[in-house]
Amino acid sequence: TNHYVAEAMKPLDNPDAQTLRVVKLANSLATLCSGASLNKKALYAYMTETRFAEIKGTAYNEAAFLADSTFRYFDYRALAHLCAGSAYLFGPKGHLAPGLLKPGKGKPKASYDPDNAFITLPPLARRS
Repeated sequence: TNHYVAEAMKPLDNPDAQTLRVVKLANSLATLCSGASLNKKALYAYMTETRFAEIKGTAYNEAAFLADSTFRYFDYRALAHLCAGSAYLFGPKGHLAPGLLKPGKGKPKASYDPDNAFITLPPLARRS
């Protein structure tokens, strides 16, 4: 009943945006969670299965905007909960996209900064 994991599990209305959000979330957790690492083979399989390469032009840019907007208020608390729930989301029996991550220790790499709790994630690149 983790709010942040539950929000990550809710599919977006746009399937292309959902694909981009899952990829961005997996990459972000692999980078920001202690001991977590991305399974590139599983990521490639996921991207092939969801036809990631076929999302082009305006459809890609709209999907990227929608996916990025789900991370607008991403903060340390959300990161901590998602790191703890990374095995549930992306582990070998993951409920969002199985096998995308080796979960690690379940906690953020960085320590909490009370002066700046928000974590800025780079936006998805736009395509012309």
